[in-house]
Amino acid sequence: MDNKKKELTEEEKQRRNAYLIGFLIAFVVSIPIAVGSFFMIKDGLRLDYETEKWRIWTDTFTLPGVLYILVFCLVKVSDWGAFDAITYSVRLLFNTIFFPTTKNSKLPKTYSEYRELKRGKKRISATFLLYIGLLYMALMLVFLILWYANR
Repeated sequence: MDNKKKELTEEEKQRRNAYLIGFLIAFVVSIPIAVGSFFMIKDGLRLDYETEKWRIWTDTFTLPGVLYILVFCLVKVSDWGAFDAITYSVRLLFNTIFFPTTKNSKLPKTYSEYRELKRGKKRISATFLLYIGLLYMALMLVFLILWYANR
């Protein structure tokens, strides 16, 4: 048997690097969301940290978890083409209003041509948003269990 590692093509390397960069950026952005929600919950609701610490931590990790899972769902629905008609209409309206005499528009003449053009492009997977959301939800479940255990 041949145990050689499969060589990645240049395009696959670029897609993998783009995925990792997207993951890192999304994770770095999630940290201020969690920290901000911690202080918003602790100080905004005027909860005593010593008596409500598990509740505060549960709520802290719930917000970024739910946000990232919902953003993943929105991206997935967009990938399926749910917003293509709206995007095409707005771009067509913009071109018609601001560039009425320009005939060299990059926008296809018909919606079906636009849709075919959009479907032909490869997209980077957005599953990293789901993974980050699930990580925060797992942390939330740990603190939720601790909250119920220490009530």
